[in-house]
Amino acid sequence: MDRLTTDTRGSCQSIPNSCRVLTVHGSMDEMVPVEDAMEYAKNVPNHKLQIIEGADHEFTLHQDELSSVVVAFVKAGLGGNYMAMPSQSCKRTSGYIRSRF
Repeated sequence: MDRLTTDTRGSCQSIPNSCRVLTVHGSMDEMVPVEDAMEYAKNVPNHKLQIIEGADHEFTLHQDELSSVVVAFVKAGLGGNYMAMPSQSCKRTSGYIRSRF
């Protein structure tokens, strides 16, 4: 209900041009249509939309691709000023992580 009552266009226009925005959406998302992400992308300045083919709302079986997209976006924003090798605490030690985003 919250999503349906939100003025998406107005909210998008309140985002400063200096703010980089990443939207990652699954093409098979049955909770939020991919068209909503496309509409959002039209109204947000400095926006990158990445649609992951075959991914559902929780990116089941697409966690690695989701992680890669997010990490690449963050690294690009840092302009190369990041650690080249992740610390041991950043490495995955088990199977897929369930996302609630």
